[in-house]
Amino acid sequence: MRLGWLALAAPLVLSSCASTYPYLVTTDGCNCEQYIVTDQRWKFEVEFSAFYRVTDHVESTINIIFHNKGRDTLSLRQAYIRGASSNVRYQFNDKFQPMPYVAIPPGASYRMALQGNDTETVDEPWYKIAGERVTVEIRGMLYGLSVVPPIVVTFVPFNPKLLS
Repeated sequence: MRLGWLALAAPLVLSSCASTYPYLVTTDGCNCEQYIVTDQRWKFEVEFSAFYRVTDHVESTINIIFHNKGRDTLSLRQAYIRGASSNVRYQFNDKFQPMPYVAIPPGASYRMALQGNDTETVDEPWYKIAGERVTVEIRGMLYGLSVVPPIVVTFVPFNPKLLS
């Protein structure tokens, strides 16, 4: 299944031809490159980080790592994920997509990446970075038989053009 904006990929190979820049997580006032959602009740963590590069269009990758530190299984089997961008037109922008059919046993971790390319080529793709905001929402995860509340994380790109 080809998912475009929400392409799920395990390995990630970075090209050395273009520079990559981080997205900063703004959830809970973090303004950081890495953000960890910790669930104290069921003892699991979801770690988020993201980066982008600009060529003739914007290419983004959001990395998500699930760490199950509890005594029961963390299941993504009924979960859905949505990535919503304010400026960049990704193929599945603002649409929920099924997550991988994965169950994470106690003590294990699972890594996934959402990759997306802008479906629109413009003369100056850096304009799309100005004011950009990406929100990722995960719904329907299960811890044992209990439904985990939705997880929402918001990213804004670090813009090196603002430094000059």
